[in-house]
Amino acid sequence: MSRENPFKLLDQQLEAAPPELRGKVMADVSKAKLILEIASLFGDALPASINDLFINNKR
Repeated sequence: MSRENPFKLLDQQLEAAPPELRGKVMADVSKAKLILEIASLFGDALPASINDLFINNKR
């Protein structure tokens, strides 16, 4: 039952990812970032804006 120690593999030099795979990963990351920004907009900014719209300050 001889298994390689995976921590010894950390010292080896990393291989470059194929350009197609890199492009797909970067596209997925950008889509996820866009979704998070839209969720943040509707989760935080929109309710605060609606709340400010309906509050009447008498000055």
